[in-house]
Amino acid sequence: MKQRLMTAAIGMVVLAIVLLFFETIGFNIVIAILAMLAVHEVLLATKFIENKSLAVVCILFAGGIPFFTMPAVFRLLPLICYTFIFALFVILLLTHRTMRIEQMGFAVFMTLCISFSLTTAVNIRNGFGLQLGLFYLFLSLGGAWLTDSGAYFVGRAFGKHKLAPSISPNKTIEGVFGGITFNVVSFFLLSLAFTYIWGLSGVKMEVNYFRVFLVSLLSAGASIVGDLSASIIKRQCGVKDFGHIMPGHGGVMDRFDSVLFVMPLIYIIANIAPLAVIK
Repeated sequence: MKQRLMTAAIGMVVLAIVLLFFETIGFNIVIAILAMLAVHEVLLATKFIENKSLAVVCILFAGGIPFFTMPAVFRLLPLICYTFIFALFVILLLTHRTMRIEQMGFAVFMTLCISFSLTTAVNIRNGFGLQLGLFYLFLSLGGAWLTDSGAYFVGRAFGKHKLAPSISPNKTIEGVFGGITFNVVSFFLLSLAFTYIWGLSGVKMEVNYFRVFLVSLLSAGASIVGDLSASIIKRQCGVKDFGHIMPGHGGVMDRFDSVLFVMPLIYIIANIAPLAVIK
């Protein structure tokens, strides 16, 4: 527990430093690094890393996607996707005796999922600007991590009924309700905090708290689905964690598995029904 809390504290400091570069290409670089690390961890867990050509192509593609959100290079994205798929099928043709199509399919699926989902953070920045962008980014990260934290602590304290014992034995129904409750309260507090902080700088942000409440429920559900989905992959691959880069938390993929589901959800909803507006 102590190691877990220390790592979380260090992570918050790193996050604060990263957010200083939110409006610069430095933010794109950070997202690219996270995507590359996450893809590497998945390929390592599934043992696809043994095919060096497959690993290199997938990791490079994941690292490149966060930069194709820029208008100057966005029109090249179809070419990059085509080249990526073409290169993978060339690899399959050359290694068909050892590489099966379902293995290739899984590698492609996870690479696309991770790279495009994490790149949503850049799209949030580009689409909503500084004030709303940071607000939606914090809701996205909070919707994943706060649900997980609430489920963890409530589950440890009161958990009796298993949620999905064949997938993740430690998760409980009590923990799910704890995670949802924790997320609803946290979304409300984050909304108040951002309204106050931007108000101090002379920016008036009006929050639609009813929509925030609904999204807090939806994001908590998405977070739980993301966490369980990652647990299935780890269980079938026979690994406890995807990596060990963060002591007590595992790897990048272990920390961002829920974010992959929550961040795109909030981005989509915010474009359809904004949770807040700047006056």
